[in-house]
Order: sequence, then structure tokens, then C-alpha cells
Amino acid sequence: MVYKKIFFSIVFCFTSSIFIGQSIVNTEKLFNKKKEGLQVSSELNGTSISGNASVFILGYSLNFSYEKNKSYLRLFSGGQYISQNNKEVSNSVFSQFRYEYQINSKSRYFIFTQLQSNAILLFNRRLLGGLGYRRNFINIERDSSSKINFDLSLGIMQEEEVLNRSRLPQHEKYYTNYTRSILSIVGSWNYKKKLTVINTTYFQQYLFSFADFRLLNETNMLYKLNKNLSLSLDIEYRYDSDPPSQLTNKDLNTNLGLVIVF
Repeated sequence: MVYKKIFFSIVFCFTSSIFIGQSIVNTEKLFNKKKEGLQVSSELNGTSISGNASVFILGYSLNFSYEKNKSYLRLFSGGQYISQNNKEVSNSVFSQFRYEYQINSKSRYFIFTQLQSNAILLFNRRLLGGLGYRRNFINIERDSSSKINFDLSLGIMQEEEVLNRSRLPQHEKYYTNYTRSILSIVGSWNYKKKLTVINTTYFQQYLFSFADFRLLNETNMLYKLNKNLSLSLDIEYRYDSDPPSQLTNKDLNTNLGLVIVF
């Protein structure tokens, strides 16, 4: 009988900015430890500002992972709600379904689909579907105190975007359906099972225009304070070479919070 274990985590974050960007949602920090059976994680973060302006920001997610033999099934979902002076500014949601099959200890295939909406980024709908191959190139463990991993992924995806026409100039393109390549590099370092650092870089190139690409670099740092409590710091940088005319091409996002694990 397969041993099943349910893993719950709640993350309370003090957030300087929250952003769901124009790329594959990064899920490397979630379920980074291999566990047979079912895992569940939940994330909640919020900010409230009052005075000259009343601003409320709420971020949330609910995630599932199931592992059996060489197969991994994962469902990620979440969103962000922003209001100012009791008026909705943005209500963004995303959901990603991912399947991975482990070929051997170093290689695996993956396939995914993702659906997003984001008022700040002007898209009413963003639908992705893709597949690829991931390989581990470095796996170093020293005296059980330090562990280093380095993975490289290559793949392809189809990306459909429908933008909010009411916020664009009259003749600007509002619908795209592009084929993009996927290149991702993931490095992680674990020290004495207390400190974990994960750095992820995604590069997505439109196959028919080298001038159109997207870049994400995210660093996640987790420091375990005790058995159930960790300090979490996330730093994200995103670049879009060809954004809508109403948006800038760069975004920086930092999150600081506490992770409670049961």
C-alpha cells in the first residue's frame, strides 16, 4: 500500500508589491521536496493601508500535488484582489495543471496548461499549453550539510492572449496566438536543512520574431526557524520586450513573510 502524507502550509506575507506576470507561473518553491502521495499547500498574504488613501491587497493560493511511482500530478491555483477607496482596482486569478513523468533519476518529461486573467496587465484571458524535457545536471551533497542542484528545461508552448480593448488605443492589436520556446534554468542550495535558496530563470522566445521575448528571474529564500516555522523572502524580476503600449516592460516584485507548516 502506497504511504500517503498530507502536507499543509500557510504563508502570511508582508508584501511590498504583488504581481502575476506575463509568463509561466513559477511553482518551483512549492513542493520542492519529493513526497510520495498527496500534498496540499495554501498561501495567504495581505496588505492594508489607510490614511490619505485606503488600499487593500489580498493574495491567495491553493495547491495540490500527487506522486505515485514515476508520475506527478499537480494543480496550482490562486489570485490577487486589490481595492482602493473601496473600489476594485484589480481582480486577478490563475490556474495551472501540470503532469510530469520521471524517466530516471535525472530526467523527466512535463506537460502543462495554464489559464490566467489579470486586469493590471490588461488581459481578459491568457491560455497556455506546453510540453518539454527537464534534466538534472548537478546534484552535489557534502556531508549531509549542503546540497546543490542544477536543472535545465527545454520545451515549446502555445500562448493565446485576449486583451481589454477598452483600455487600448483604437488600432492596437488586442488578440495574439503565438508559439514560444521554453528555456528554464533552476538552481537550488540547501544548507544544514535550515536554509534553502532557489533561483529560477525562464526565457520565452516567440519563434517568428526574435525581437519578442519574455524573461523572468526569481529568487526564493527559506530559512527554517523551527520545525513548523520558516522565514520566506522572494525577489522577482520580469521583462517583456513587447508589452501593450499602456504598460512598461519591466516589473520588480518582493515578498517577505512567514511560512507555517503543519
